[in-house]
Formats: sequence, structure tokens, C-alpha cells
Amino acid sequence: MINLSDEFNQMIQELTDQSEAEYYKLRVLTTETPVVFAGIDSGKLTRQIFLDLGIKSIDEKLVNSLPRWRGMTIRVQKYAKFFMLKGHYFLIFSQEDESGSDIFINVMQDMIETLTVKASKHDQTIYSSVYQVLDKWKNFFLRGGYRLLSDEEQRGLFGELWFINEWLDEFPHSPPLIIEQWDGPTKGRIDFRKASYGLEIKTVTDKLSKTIKISNENQLKLSAAISSIYLYVCYLEKSKTHGISLQDLTKEVRGKIAYRSERIAREFCDLLLSIGYKEEEYADTYYFVEKIEIYEASQNFPRILKEDLPKGISNVSYSIDLTHCTEFEREKEVIYQQFRLEG
Repeated sequence: MINLSDEFNQMIQELTDQSEAEYYKLRVLTTETPVVFAGIDSGKLTRQIFLDLGIKSIDEKLVNSLPRWRGMTIRVQKYAKFFMLKGHYFLIFSQEDESGSDIFINVMQDMIETLTVKASKHDQTIYSSVYQVLDKWKNFFLRGGYRLLSDEEQRGLFGELWFINEWLDEFPHSPPLIIEQWDGPTKGRIDFRKASYGLEIKTVTDKLSKTIKISNENQLKLSAAISSIYLYVCYLEKSKTHGISLQDLTKEVRGKIAYRSERIAREFCDLLLSIGYKEEEYADTYYFVEKIEIYEASQNFPRILKEDLPKGISNVSYSIDLTHCTEFEREKEVIYQQFRLEG
């Protein structure tokens, strides 16, 4: 897989090491359709991406309709000869200033990976793939961009990724469709859903407590759509030296998914992007998983429901002491039976 940041850094280093000044540096990133080049200006060190459109251009109105933001320009240009390509049009993305290089690289990395998965397989046109990527990132910026997750959000994400990692190990030869059942990042009522089954991930860090928090009166509600809900309780110990960081767990999960499906790996990255997650921010804190417990939140499981509340009361959060729920405890295999690929 192309690491665009490394490619640009190498080009800058080559420009620095050369005895004679070179006005512009170009590098081929992909040789299969669509061909992509990276370019860098030796003076300003601003970066560019050249996307080969072939001998036919994109309508100017379509180009102008592409989502964009301050710090990046988009244009189409025809070259008489661009390396071995004669008379081809290129869609050119230019970084306007050095301060925006990180964002520019992230967006272009996403675009190249998306094009490799979709456009080269003729699932979509180049234009529609580019539009979707740029639109996703523009909405991301409108939501505030990257943000540091709270301690509680970090633990919650860690628990969800830990379950995904276990699922991937349990079904090593199956497509990673568990990602398509993951509703946690989209603020779904239940973290994972498959058919009429729901799985809610809970993390516990207090060694002296077996208490989990329920966010509202609807979270454990059974219905025709979700007739069974299971609780996956992950007991964590926070550490500076032992266990695995959220960053490393993310990398491990993403690697396993990408090995099986590039398309679903893109979906995984998009889900993380939707919550403002920036991987490099979560390398210093480690979590050690002491144990996992599974509970079935069946009809008689202790809970507060909307119909139990006085009129006018809503958005009630509460805690459940699992020491009183031993009759609802289940083996971990029950979860895998419900969230296996088949059925």
C-alpha cells in the first residue's frame, strides 16, 4: 500500500540532497488505471497529485462542482506528454500552503486508496469516487475535524475494537462483515447489530466493581427489530507500560481487515474518521484486558425502560451491578453463534 507521506518526504529529501536546483519533482504512485503521480514544488515545497483522466477530460461544470475547501485547489490540464502518456488530461489537486500539508496528504491518501479499490475495478467512475471522498472530508471538517476522544470514549472504542479483533480471529477465513454490523461510531442504539440480535460493548476499569453504565432507557429495550441483546463486558486495566494501546489495536484490526477485503477496510477507516479519531493521538496509554464476560439482557434482566418512568421523565442513565446478574451470564461462544457469518 502506498504511504503518501513517506513518498512526499523522500521527494523533499531528494530535492535537498541534489547539488543542482530542480524546479519540480515528480513520482509515479500507481501504474494501473487510474495512473496517479505525486509532484512537489522545490521552492514552496507544496504538494500536488496528478490523476490521469485519459484522452477525454471531465466536463468543466463537474470539476467545479467537486467539494473543496480553503488550502486546496482543483483543476484539469492537458499535457502534450506526461512521462509516457501523450495528450492525456489530468485532474490536479494542489496544496496551497505548507501549513495544510497533513490534511492534504490524508485526503489524497484516502482518495488514492478509494480509487484503487473502486474505480480500477469499474465499480464507479473516477469522478464519482473522487466526489465521494472529497464530500466525506468536507463534511468531516464541518463537524469539527479531528478531536481528542474523552477517556470514556477511548475505553468504549477500545472495547469495540477488542471484540472485532476477537471476531476476526474466531472466523479467520471469513469476509470481515462484522464491520458492516458495527453501529457504535454512528451512535446507534446498539454497538453491533445482526438480524434481530444486538451486542452492546461495556468496559469496566474499577477492579473492585462489576458495575456497567446504561446510557438511556431505550438502550436495552427489546423489540421486533432487536429481540435479543447481549452485553460484552470488557474488564480493563489502564497502564503506561503493559497491554496494548488504542493506536496499536487499531492498526492490528485494520491490517487483518485489509488482508481480507480492501473495500471493507475503507469502510472501517471511514467509521473511525466519522468520530474524529486520529490514530497518532493514542499511542501512550495501554490497556490490559483482564477478562471478558457475556450477559444476555433478556426479558427479566434488570433494566429501566421508558414505560417504567413517570410521565415527563426521559434520557435517564443508570448503572447495573453485575454481581446480581449471574443467572444471565453466558459463554462467549453464544456471541459467536449469533454473529457468525452465516444466517
